[in-house]
Amino acid sequence: MKNSQIIVFLSLLFCLPVSLFGQSKSVDRLYNQYKGEESFFHLDLAGNFLDFAKGWDIDIEEANLSAITESIDRVKLFKLPVSGNQARSDFRKLAQGLERENYELMMEAEEKDSGVSIYSLGQRSMKGLVLLIRSNEDAEYLVIELEGQFDQKALAKVGKGS
Repeated sequence: MKNSQIIVFLSLLFCLPVSLFGQSKSVDRLYNQYKGEESFFHLDLAGNFLDFAKGWDIDIEEANLSAITESIDRVKLFKLPVSGNQARSDFRKLAQGLERENYELMMEAEEKDSGVSIYSLGQRSMKGLVLLIRSNEDAEYLVIELEGQFDQKALAKVGKGS
């Protein structure tokens, strides 16, 4: 009996950090759907994003992004290798999946040939952000998933600029 309690405790200890991250199953499903295709572009960055940004000599303070970049644990970016009706359908399914996973639509903006939707997981302290970006008259569809702990006040600062 005591061994089973220890096993349950260790299992929870190792599984809890995984459940705390905002990784979306819907994003992973769409990623896996296209990852074998030759024209599929993707980028997956993990680790301290601030160090990565410093390596590119980006003026983070000027853009008022330091609080955000320090919060990022992982960035997953991919461009759908399809366009038009198929890409629109994939984005609609992804948005529905995000809502089932308790992501909330935080912001949506559109112009005639482009648009962006931002979904967040969590309220005051967000565990993940997913950006769905459409551009060039339905020719390009991009998904960006940010994992980490994001504070709403820090996000608001970025929105206001310096």
